[in-house]
Amino acid sequence: MFRSFTIKNFRCFHNFSMEPLERVNLIAGKNNTGKTSLLEALFLHIGSNNPALPLRINAFRGIEQMAIEADEMWGWLFFSKRIEETIELTSLSEDNIRRVLRIFLTEPEKAQLAASGNGSATSSKTIESITTAVGPHDLTLQYEDTGGQSGTSRAFIVSDGVKTERAPLTPSPVGVFLSTRVRFPTEDAERFSKLDAIGRQNEVLTTLSFLEPRLKRLAVLVRGGAPMINGDIGVGELVPLPLMGEGVVRLASIVLAIANAQNGTVLIDEVENGLHYSVMVNVWKAIAFAARQSNTQIFATTHSWECIRAAHEAFSESDIYDFRLHRLDRADSEIRAVTYDQDMLAAADVSDLEVR
Repeated sequence: MFRSFTIKNFRCFHNFSMEPLERVNLIAGKNNTGKTSLLEALFLHIGSNNPALPLRINAFRGIEQMAIEADEMWGWLFFSKRIEETIELTSLSEDNIRRVLRIFLTEPEKAQLAASGNGSATSSKTIESITTAVGPHDLTLQYEDTGGQSGTSRAFIVSDGVKTERAPLTPSPVGVFLSTRVRFPTEDAERFSKLDAIGRQNEVLTTLSFLEPRLKRLAVLVRGGAPMINGDIGVGELVPLPLMGEGVVRLASIVLAIANAQNGTVLIDEVENGLHYSVMVNVWKAIAFAARQSNTQIFATTHSWECIRAAHEAFSESDIYDFRLHRLDRADSEIRAVTYDQDMLAAADVSDLEVR
C-alpha cells in the first residue's frame, strides 16, 4: 500500500504531495481542485509500463475524439500544457520501496516509425491522418524503483493510429479505475464469475447484504444475450441486480472491483453517485470490509459532506480506523492537501470541511 504520493507537473498539479495515506482514503474539495486528476495520476503510476493509459484517462472524461497531433493527444497531461516539462509521479510504499514514474514527450525515433516492429497498435476510428509538423511526437514513460526495477515504455503516432511499446517489468498489483462516466454490467458479471470460480462469492454477498439484507445468493445468468448478475431475495425467482436499485448496482461494482484487485488499488470517482445519503454508513462499512478482506487500498472522491460524515461514523464503529480524509485546497496555481485523522474529523465543523 502507498504511504505517500507526490505529483509534479501533471494536469492541474504543479508540485503536490499527500501523506500519510491509509487503507481507505477519501478525497474532498470544491470544484476544480483536482480530485479526478489525482485519481488519474495514481492510475498512471500504478500502470507504470502501460503507455495506453494516458489516452484511456481522457476517454474516462468523455474525450474520445481528438486531433492526431501529439500536442493535443498528450499535451493536456502536462501542467498548464507545458509539454517541455517532465511529469513526475512518486510513491513510497509501506515496505519502504520508492517508485518513480517520469512522463515526457520526445522526438520520434525512425526505428519506432517503421511499418514493421515490436509493440502493439492502438487503432482508433477517430484517427484519420497524421501531422507532418515538426515537434515532439513520442510519449515516453520512464519507471524506476529502489527495489531494482527500471524500464522505459513508449506510445508513438504512426499512420494507422497509436503504437505502444511496453517495458518488461514485473507485473505490479492490479489497479482499477471506476469512472463516473463508464459503466459495464458485463464487466461486473465477468468479475463476479472469476470470484465465484474460486469460491469467493460469499465476500460479495456479505458486502451487498449491507444494503439488501434479503439477499441470499448471487448468480450470473444470460438475459437477452448478455451476462448479468442476478440475486435471490426470496421472491421465487432470481432478480436482475439492476431491478434491486441503483444503489445495489453501484455498490456491487465497487466491491467487485475491490475483490478483483487483491493486494492492489481501487480508484473510485464520486463514490456517492447513485447512493442515497441514508445508506452511506452501510456503504462505507461494506467498502471497509471488502478492502480488508482483499488487502486493497482505496482512493475515492466526493463532493458530499454527508458522505464524509458517513465514512467517519462507519470507521469509528469499526475495530480499526484505517481511514483518512484528504481535503484539496487551491491557492492561485497551487493545490495542497489537508489530511484529517479520526480525532481531527471528530472535532471538525462542517464549515471546516466545505466541499461543495
